[in-house]
Amino acid sequence: MHRSRLIELLAKKKAGSISLKEQFELSKWLQGNEDDKDLAGRIDELFGLEYGPERTDEDRKGREKSWNRIVRSMHSENGGGPPVPKVRRIFTWRRIIPLSVASVVLLCVAGTWYWHSVGKEARTRQNIVGTEKGSRSKLTLPDGSRVWLNGDSRISYGASFGKNSRELTLTGEAYFDVAGDPNHPMIIRTATVTIKVLGTAFNVRAYPEEKTTATTLVKGKVQVSVNHKKQLSYMLSPDEKLIVSNDSGLPEEMNDKRPKEGKLQENITKIKIIKTDSIPAEAQWIKNKLVFLNQPLHEVANILSSWYGVSVIVQGDADMKARRYTGIFENQNIQSVMESLQVAGGFNYKMKNDTILIAP
Repeated sequence: MHRSRLIELLAKKKAGSISLKEQFELSKWLQGNEDDKDLAGRIDELFGLEYGPERTDEDRKGREKSWNRIVRSMHSENGGGPPVPKVRRIFTWRRIIPLSVASVVLLCVAGTWYWHSVGKEARTRQNIVGTEKGSRSKLTLPDGSRVWLNGDSRISYGASFGKNSRELTLTGEAYFDVAGDPNHPMIIRTATVTIKVLGTAFNVRAYPEEKTTATTLVKGKVQVSVNHKKQLSYMLSPDEKLIVSNDSGLPEEMNDKRPKEGKLQENITKIKIIKTDSIPAEAQWIKNKLVFLNQPLHEVANILSSWYGVSVIVQGDADMKARRYTGIFENQNIQSVMESLQVAGGFNYKMKNDTILIAP
């Protein structure tokens, strides 16, 4: 390994920004090179003394002693060299001149830069919380807002979330119960829409493989803006649902039979929800209820895939894929659900391992 690469990896390790691949590279090299392994240990010792609290003369002496040990090891590695200057209590970088210790100086400079620059970057790094197919999760954000994540979903937000701003990105489906903060509205970004809220509860379904992104408001108010057409912005009131086509070039044909206010644009539809529960059907999944509400078979297949962690493939013609289903299932396994859907839809299905094939 080239000396500059070793310095880079050691500095990244001290900054806490080393990747798993780089950590493996460094560990593998140090295992086969005892001199560099010893040097890395001494650098750990030096940085611990240099950046830790310095309260006594003994602490300062320990730092100087550690530095001199590193310098001596470098001289030894280079087959001798000029005498090692005694490092004074006040660290003066220009006093450490010998070329044989240049790499050590570079390491310490690089380490300092990483501590202050890359370390800062690490503090602003995104937090990512996600679920796999077949699983659901609930979490509380730093501002006190609660989020339920459906299967195969994730949110990401910065380390400063809740302090100066409340912005996050969503892929998949989530139910939000947002803590009120008039000075810092929450901004939720998806691939298709951006949602601005103060304190409210609502559901967002934004899976990239589906045709639409749907925002369903339970209480409060939200403002939904269409990303590709900034001038399109809509306020939702409780029990309203806004559906936006993920493909801006194609109109979304909505056949939902519930009362609706009609199409606002050719690919945007607002629906008035008739609730039979405090939580609309679109958000019943947070109660562990699997709900289909007049949805086509291809959408049902996507929901089953994320809910049970399986692959559901629909064969057959367009009419079969467009056939709509309504049902509520609670704590039922995939086979029970498929049997019920088969009776209602008149199709056949086969299950093999983690794949379900639906055919005429």
